[in-house]
Amino acid sequence: MRLSTSGIIFVLAGAALIITAYRFALPGLLPAGLLLLGLVVLSALLILWGTRRVSVALSTSLHEVALPGARDRYPLAAVGKEVEIEARVTNIGQLAIPSSTIDFVAADGFGDSTSGAVPALAHRASQTVLTSFTPHRRGVSGVEAALITVFGPFGLVKMKKKVRGAFPVAVSVPHLSARIPKDSSIRPARLDDGKVRSGHTTRDFHTREYVPGDDLRHVHWPSTAKSGELMVRHEADEETLHALIIVDLAADAEAEEPSDLEIEFLLAAATAAGTAFLRADYEVNVVVPGHQIRFKGARDIDKLRLLSALVRPGKVELPAHDNPNHIVICSVGDQRGQELASQFSRRVPVTLRTLSEIEDMTMMGLSEDLPESWTSFESKRRINRSQEVRR
Repeated sequence: MRLSTSGIIFVLAGAALIITAYRFALPGLLPAGLLLLGLVVLSALLILWGTRRVSVALSTSLHEVALPGARDRYPLAAVGKEVEIEARVTNIGQLAIPSSTIDFVAADGFGDSTSGAVPALAHRASQTVLTSFTPHRRGVSGVEAALITVFGPFGLVKMKKKVRGAFPVAVSVPHLSARIPKDSSIRPARLDDGKVRSGHTTRDFHTREYVPGDDLRHVHWPSTAKSGELMVRHEADEETLHALIIVDLAADAEAEEPSDLEIEFLLAAATAAGTAFLRADYEVNVVVPGHQIRFKGARDIDKLRLLSALVRPGKVELPAHDNPNHIVICSVGDQRGQELASQFSRRVPVTLRTLSEIEDMTMMGLSEDLPESWTSFESKRRINRSQEVRR
C-alpha cells in the first residue's frame, strides 16, 4: 500500500495542523488536522477491504490438450502466434470498488507483460479485460500472476495486490511444414511372417496349403509351382503404415551441450515430420528423452505439438522393438545420429538430421519454413569411410 501525492499532502497538512494546535494553543486547528489524517486512514481501510473482495478469472480460447495417459491439460499455443487471454474481474464484496488497473505478469518466454483498465465496480458487478501475448520460446509458460492496483476514495491511497496466481500455457515449436517421402506413403508395412507377399492390391497376404472348402479362385499359382503343393492365398489384415521419429538431444562426446535454440530447431523438424506422417494416416511412434508415445492420425497432431513443449534435453532410449515403414532421427551430433541409425535394419528407410547440416540458426522463432533440405525425407543414411572399407 502506498500514499499518492495527494495522500502525502493530506498527511503532512494534518500533522502540521495538529502540531500547531498544541504548540500555539489553537484548539480549533485540531479537528481539521484529525480530519485530514482520518480521511487518509479511512481511504486505506476501504482499499484494503476492497482488494480482498476482488476475484479474477483467466481464460483463453486455445484448445486444451493432454498427452495420452496424462492428467495435466494445457491450453496449447505456438511460438510466434498471438495468444489472447481474457480476464474477468468481479467485485464479490458489499462495497463498490473504484476504478483500478490490472497488470498481467508474463512468464519468461511468453512475451511482454501487459496491463488494462478496470472501471469502478458495484457489488457483484463484473468487467472483462482482454490482453494478448506473443510467445517467443517453447515450454510451459503463460501468465505468472495478475496484479490489481486500486486507488482509494479521494485518490489518497493506492494498493497493488496479487489477485490471481499462475495461468500456465504450453507453447509448442512453430507450425512448420514438411512432406513425407513418396516411397513411404505407398510401401505396406512389413510383417514378421517370412511368407508375407505384396500383391497388386492395398492388402497384404500370405500363402498356406489348400484345405477342402477353400475357394479355388484363391489359389496362388506361383507358390503352388514352387512348392509342388496346392497353395492358396490368405489375406492378412491391412497393416497401418507406421513411422518412427527419434529425437536425441545429447551432444557428442567432448562437444558443447546444445543451446535452447538448437533444441527448438530439432524439435521443430521432428514435429513437422510427425505432422506430415499423421496427416497421411500413419501411426507415429515418437521417442524423445523421457517419453515414448504413439500417435494415431491427424486428431493427435495437437498432442504431438504439446509433446514438443514438454520435452527436456537429454539422451534418448530406443524402443525395445519396432517395425516401422520409415524412421526419422533428429540428433544434435553426427556421431550420436549415426549410432542411433546403426541400430536398425538397413532395409528400413532412415532420414537422419543433425545440426551440422545447418549453417544459419537465426531462422527459428517467427520463421514460417524449415530449410529446404529438411522438408523432405530422403531414404538414405550416411556412412563413414571405415564402414565402406568393411563392405
